[in-house]
Amino acid sequence: MNPLKKPLPAYILIITAAMILIAVACNKGISTNNPTTGNPNNIPADQTVTASVQGRVVDQNGVPVQGAAVKSGTATTTTDINGVFSFSAISMSSRFGYVQVVKSGYFTGSRSIITNPGASNFVTIQLTPRTETGSFSGATGGSIVIQTGDSATFSDSSIVNASTNTLYTGTVHVFTTYLDPTDPNLYKYMPGDLRGIGSNGFETALQSFGMVLVELQDDAGNKLQIAGNHTATLTWAIPASLQAAAPPNIPLWYFNDTTGRWIEQGSAARSGNSYTGKVAHFSFWNCDQAASTVNYKIHVKDQFGNPVAFAAIQFLSSGWGDRVGYTDSTGFAQGLIPKGQSLVMQVVTECGTVLGGINVGPAIQDQDLGTVTITVQQSELTLTGTVVDCSNNPVDSGYVNINVDGLDYRAIVIKGSFTLPVSRCYSTTVPISATAFDLLAQQGGATTTVSGSTGNLDVGQLSACGNPLAQFINITVNGSSYNWTVPPDNITNTISSGNAYDNGVDYPFSFTDINGVSADKTQTIDLSTGPLDGYGNQGVISAVYPYKAYLGVSTPHTNFGGGGSAVMNVTSVGDVGGFIVGTITGNLKDTLNGMSYPVTGNFKVLRTQ
Repeated sequence: MNPLKKPLPAYILIITAAMILIAVACNKGISTNNPTTGNPNNIPADQTVTASVQGRVVDQNGVPVQGAAVKSGTATTTTDINGVFSFSAISMSSRFGYVQVVKSGYFTGSRSIITNPGASNFVTIQLTPRTETGSFSGATGGSIVIQTGDSATFSDSSIVNASTNTLYTGTVHVFTTYLDPTDPNLYKYMPGDLRGIGSNGFETALQSFGMVLVELQDDAGNKLQIAGNHTATLTWAIPASLQAAAPPNIPLWYFNDTTGRWIEQGSAARSGNSYTGKVAHFSFWNCDQAASTVNYKIHVKDQFGNPVAFAAIQFLSSGWGDRVGYTDSTGFAQGLIPKGQSLVMQVVTECGTVLGGINVGPAIQDQDLGTVTITVQQSELTLTGTVVDCSNNPVDSGYVNINVDGLDYRAIVIKGSFTLPVSRCYSTTVPISATAFDLLAQQGGATTTVSGSTGNLDVGQLSACGNPLAQFINITVNGSSYNWTVPPDNITNTISSGNAYDNGVDYPFSFTDINGVSADKTQTIDLSTGPLDGYGNQGVISAVYPYKAYLGVSTPHTNFGGGGSAVMNVTSVGDVGGFIVGTITGNLKDTLNGMSYPVTGNFKVLRTQ
């Protein structure tokens, strides 16, 4: 196999959470501040965002778990027959979006993510069977072997009922599991992820040297804990491959199962090839070094132009273990990677198939990896089909929403056809739904449902006709498309008046603003004629002239502005209650890298004044 080579980054819109600030003047200002509150790793401050998240829950063999209770914040649901759950428009932490899963017979599973409020986030959570490891007398204490080299030791009369805090001297039943930090699949079943809050109060990435879970219960199944004036002793064997890098003393971190964060508390000392430390309560405990990191962003698509959704983005490092994030429904992923390390990035499907990758680093600064196109050589299921418009002509600018096993994928339509490889780990026959959309005609079609399992499946000809999309703004920047459609998004236009000073003359003016805001308020577009349009026209648009336009775009990973560099061609202006229709051409400037890219688009907006 040839070594992986990093391709030249393709264009990707880099989205910031900051909104574009538009000033009513000939020049418009853009704010892209992203406060880090002093974090030494330049990690953005945490905030509450509205987001969507879906995922799949599986057992230790990768089989979907049905009927598991899933919670994120105050939102709750259960997994379906495919092990899939979904939350829409819920409040989540921007840095530690947290999902927790409970199922009888398993330890509680969870996942923490860096939340993308502009798309449907995705996680996979693998549950670990919960079985009793051993027991001891609460009156006399005892020692439990978790596995060879790993143990938990309890002193006499040190156990209390977790709810009442009363001393418990009966039989203590101990349930444990060990998590191997060198296991490449650790990300599937470990709680949260390898990030935590250090003793300095800042978020940091973690390098694990060993992780255990200890749970205690009485004969009736009631939860037990360590008494407030006692501690238990934990011993971890250091994996052979990590012994050379293991420091003499290492911080201990416990997992807060309410917030989804690892919290630094105490330390462990090395003796030979083991760590020993004392803990005052039980949950997951982890021996970790804080890691210097940089932020990364990446967008992944396949050879057909489709976003590669719901895949693991795995960064392999010989010295720091693996870092894993997930692509969302748009193929976007973000996270932290070790600073100054040479890494290999792999795109891995739910089934464990490596689709491709690139070399990354050594990274000294934040890494925008751009758009990485991978060639899917073989997939478990490949869906194909054609799409026609209302005149039965092939659709050349559209997409198809496809639902398989409870997950929503998007296939890009090019010259009337689409091909969508789907990673599917199961061979059962399931219903597959497909709905086609024509962006140029702003039409959507009826949903078609077929049955499929594996192999190649032609879903036939789909019609993108019959459901008009009344108001819309579409733009395409260097081949990437962004859309606002009513419903569910909000589109408005306003006409404002003022005074401007130009060439020594003070004169009155009017201008038009067209604004689009996505339903979750994370994606905005501002299209304004400004007080002077560069062609000598006033700013109240008509179907007579082209207009120089101030165009700004902000989505969760994009920040663009183009003062006077885009042209708005208005093709028709209806009366109040009618529509303003037109096209957009020109260039749009990436405010982060300073480069300009060609932009095209069209719009149809209700005239309100």
